Amino acid sequence: MPPPDENTAVDPTGAAWVVWLVVVGPGLLFVTLTCVRRVAPGEIVLVLRRGEVARVRRNGFVTRWPGLERFERVSTEPCVLPLVVRSRTSDGVDVVALADLTVVVRDVEPGSAYVPATQAARLAEDTVARAVEQLEVESLVDDLEALETRWPGRLTRLLPFGTEATALSVTQVEARLTGGAA
Repeated sequence: MPPPDENTAVDPTGAAWVVWLVVVGPGLLFVTLTCVRRVAPGEIVLVLRRGEVARVRRNGFVTRWPGLERFERVSTEPCVLPLVVRSRTSDGVDVVALADLTVVVRDVEPGSAYVPATQAARLAEDTVARAVEQLEVESLVDDLEALETRWPGRLTRLLPFGTEATALSVTQVEARLTGGAA
């Protein structure tokens, strides 16, 4: 009697390839697609764990633990955020101002809290609202234009390290000069 073939002794039906093809292959593909991200040019990929930055990658591939960590892509290109500011001047006139905030993320430090762009927009809206509260309606537009050059530096100090406000410009101001209907 000839010695048994190695393959038939281990897998007499020859179906091991089916298990690899149907179970193991798709499982590995799924794990790879959910746990690995490629960092594209012009972005930083953050791995966040409980709101903190665990790891930062500028190029190549980055991994995460599913369920414990999540990916957040951040553009390193300038990002323009629209702002709507509602405030009241020092002489009691309600004002709505529209503005554009330009933010650039240059770097993010591991261990720091993650600050999304929406939070930077809220900080900018609060900064403009506080400035409007100090002004009178007669000189509102001219005074806001004069303050525009100071706001980016002020906002950059409030933002996390590596995030810079490069411009904040008021595009439209609307003041309600008359009282409501009686």
